[in-house]
Amino acid sequence: MIAKASKFRKIAKKLQQLKRDNSGLAMVEFAISLPFFLGLTIGGFEMANYANVVMKVNQITIHTADSAARMGEDTVLAVKQIKEMHINDVFAGTLREGESLLLDGQHAYTDPSTQNVTLRGNALITLSSVEPVASFDPDDPKYRIRWQRCVGSGTHYQSNYGTVADSQSIDHIGPTGREIIPPEDGAIMFVETQFYYTPVILNGFTRVTDRTISKVASMVVRDRRDFTQIYNAENVQVSSCP
Repeated sequence: MIAKASKFRKIAKKLQQLKRDNSGLAMVEFAISLPFFLGLTIGGFEMANYANVVMKVNQITIHTADSAARMGEDTVLAVKQIKEMHINDVFAGTLREGESLLLDGQHAYTDPSTQNVTLRGNALITLSSVEPVASFDPDDPKYRIRWQRCVGSGTHYQSNYGTVADSQSIDHIGPTGREIIPPEDGAIMFVETQFYYTPVILNGFTRVTDRTISKVASMVVRDRRDFTQIYNAENVQVSSCP
């Protein structure tokens, strides 16, 4: 009996020592909090990156519209002529500004119906010249998309605000609540950018999943411009839309 009592006393002493031992407490607390810390870090990084990309897409759209509103060949005795090479120059600047976003790059796309994986372009930038109709009536103003040009490898995208074919007599252009119209004797350069965003670390880890970022901007044409046609005496490639 004495031997058994001594054995129980030793066990009790060991348990008391173990109870007072907190040498591994910090490691246990770190192991428990690590998943939450990583989740907050990754989530914060993804949110910050998404906000940064949205800002860049918005700025690229505004700059494209601004450049398009200024383009043209200055002449002393005539109004500005628009050439295909001018439009291509504007788009070259757009792609250069969007190099960090890979505007002209591609991404893997999984077809939800077949699960086949294909490559799709990252973005499509659509430039539209919105002008009054030929026989403009101030009492019943109507407008049209006179011409449209595009740049980017996202040929699966289509404009959300009309094409030349279906926008020959419209009341305005632009998102609901932000519709705009051109002046009676001028035009606006309306730009729509559609960009496919993919999370940097892990798709679906946060609420920021892969999605299309759409931004629009418009600028009134600054100078007197020849609206009869787009000239192409240089025979450069036309940036036609898909």
